[in-house]
Amino acid sequence: MPRLIGLLLALALLAGCASQSQLSAPTAPAIVATDPQQCLSRAECTLKTSRTLLFVFDYAAAGAPLVQREGPRLFTPPDAPLTDWPALTIRLAAAEQSRFDFTARCQAQACRMRVEQLLQIYRSYLAGQPCAFSAAVLCRFD
Repeated sequence: MPRLIGLLLALALLAGCASQSQLSAPTAPAIVATDPQQCLSRAECTLKTSRTLLFVFDYAAAGAPLVQREGPRLFTPPDAPLTDWPALTIRLAAAEQSRFDFTARCQAQACRMRVEQLLQIYRSYLAGQPCAFSAAVLCRFD
């Protein structure tokens, strides 16, 4: 019963908001870069920085070593245990009209995934479409 009351209150609030007239002129739509590693505005850079942090934490949760941060650079530390996960280096975008640089290298004889696959996953995170770190389940991002 409390759930139904909450739902009715939410619908009433939405209906009230929809009936209000706009007081200010509508804002222009935000320009979003077509390259996920590029950011055109401060807001887009901030959002993609957050998505990068989510990527590196999910990467570590999947079994890769946790990266360190040194200024705008995130990297797998040189003293990290050797694993079959590629070592990362990501340079965060400095400001609007800049780019997120991504490099990875396999330090083991055979890595869990190719660098190209990992880049594809990173780009999917930047685009707001995160996917799994499994070599069998790759994202589809164009």
